[in-house]
Amino acid sequence: MGSRRVLLAIAATATSLAVVTAGCSGGSSKPKAAANGAPGSATSSADTGPTPESVAQAFLAAWKSGDYTKAGSYTDLPDKAGPRLKQVMTSLAPKTVDLKLGSQVNAPQPAKSAVSGSATPGATSSGAPSSGASSSGAPSSGAPSSAATPNPLDNAVHFDFNVTDTFDGDLVWQYTSTLAVVPANGSTPPLVHFASSIINPQLSAASNLKAVPPSVPVADRNGVLLSATAHPSLSSILAKLAIAKPQNGTSASLQIQFVDNNTGNPIPGSNPIQLGAQNATGSLQLASTLDDKIQTQAEKALAPFPNSGMVVIKPSTGEVLAIASNAKDNPKLATMATRAPGSTFKTVTSTALLLAGMKLTDPAECTPTATVGSQTYHNDEGLANGFTGANLLTAYEMSCNTSFVNAALGHNLALDTLTKTAHDYYGMNQPWDMGLGAATYGTSGQQQVPAADGRDLFAAEAFGQGRITMSPLTMASVAATVATGQFHQPILIPGFQGPAKAQALPADVKTNLQTMMRGVITNGTATSLQGISTTLGAKTGSAEPNSKDKTDSWMIAMDPDHDIAVAALVLNAGFGNSAAGPAIAAMLKGSGLS
Repeated sequence: MGSRRVLLAIAATATSLAVVTAGCSGGSSKPKAAANGAPGSATSSADTGPTPESVAQAFLAAWKSGDYTKAGSYTDLPDKAGPRLKQVMTSLAPKTVDLKLGSQVNAPQPAKSAVSGSATPGATSSGAPSSGASSSGAPSSGAPSSAATPNPLDNAVHFDFNVTDTFDGDLVWQYTSTLAVVPANGSTPPLVHFASSIINPQLSAASNLKAVPPSVPVADRNGVLLSATAHPSLSSILAKLAIAKPQNGTSASLQIQFVDNNTGNPIPGSNPIQLGAQNATGSLQLASTLDDKIQTQAEKALAPFPNSGMVVIKPSTGEVLAIASNAKDNPKLATMATRAPGSTFKTVTSTALLLAGMKLTDPAECTPTATVGSQTYHNDEGLANGFTGANLLTAYEMSCNTSFVNAALGHNLALDTLTKTAHDYYGMNQPWDMGLGAATYGTSGQQQVPAADGRDLFAAEAFGQGRITMSPLTMASVAATVATGQFHQPILIPGFQGPAKAQALPADVKTNLQTMMRGVITNGTATSLQGISTTLGAKTGSAEPNSKDKTDSWMIAMDPDHDIAVAALVLNAGFGNSAAGPAIAAMLKGSGLS
């Protein structure tokens, strides 16, 4: 349908409707409303108002444009038609929709009394069986009429129209439907008689349309099939991966299913419509980035720690090797937690300080307290009195909170510095997609590191508190970025390109961060990781989400030589080295990385 012809049709209809509503009766004529795809054109005048054909055209044009409220206004059920159209089209989710009005169909005789949509030409799909009512068990929404009772549609004007829905992979669903336009009645203009069967002849008021990819088995990076039975932590992830596009060059495939409005389950007895070649799922599988061995070891490592989560990443590619959660109330804790990361975030703060010109040997005074505005900040109990002679390296190794408050404020970092550093170098505050759809972490609004609105909040963010929220997924990515110096958005499908981007860390900053993380194991707080690898680095963290909760245990670790990075979180479990650290150590040793 040409855009100019659509605009002319809608303009003509809107003008005519305005005249009818106002009750004017002049002798002026109205412009023609083009009937795209139909023979001739519809004409409206001051005497006749909108024609059935122009109303049908306007209804289809509004539907095609996605303005479902406007489409509903051309029907006899304006309050129900718009929401119903939106419900079905949102569920079906085609990339594009094309609607072309066809020929007028003579209104049925009273004796036949056919209802619009109850008998339509057979619908065809690209390489698919007919979608006409005879090929599906899905009920029609039109109610049969009685020969003894006059049908309100007996005088309606009926039109065929062609529907073309396109989907990813150049898949096309084409079919023919029918609509009826009830003639004008007094001041009421012609209106489309709405029923769900207009959207598709097989669609009932209780059903919906859904385009479903074929489900395939999911394998790990080495070809080992993965299952939710063996890996309960992966249950929801495997379900989503199972309908992701296979990576073996097979043609695209979809099934259009008629599903229950409430449950989303297929309507019993309905026949799905196949688009594209029907894949034999038994011979296909999706290759994922996951590693069955590491996944198993991550799950074992978390078993002693309730309410815990762990994510393991391959830093050179961003490929996710394992996602494990041990949390009955939050099975997605590893990816969807929104908890303050505590001192593990000092890695990002250190990045900002190094970028500002600070050196590892520069002073970073570890005072007993640091007062900023109305807030007074303390260290963990082991550093309640601070320590003398602290510099950036030793403050990081010993995890002194006040050192980072003093350094961040002493270097006059702007209030949005941590937000910019997290975004520009660590890919934060951006939508992430691991291959399962957008927003694959838990922070609302994609803002893990919101800008501080005052110096007191900025001071809290310097040591991972304030309004910062993270999950093991996002903090594992921080560790992975330090390992290579370049952020790679975590992915679950090999070769998939996630939308989040970031620039590389300067070489000296990367080297300094690796030195700092290594020092946390050899000279600092991550003693649970000693003796595993000479190139392993880490950062412990503890955080209080609020005054009611106990301290969360965090740890991140990375090993450039083994191309691995990991983050673990154990809720309400105390210091990082008391729970998260031992869990990471168990995973690394069990995976043969010691």
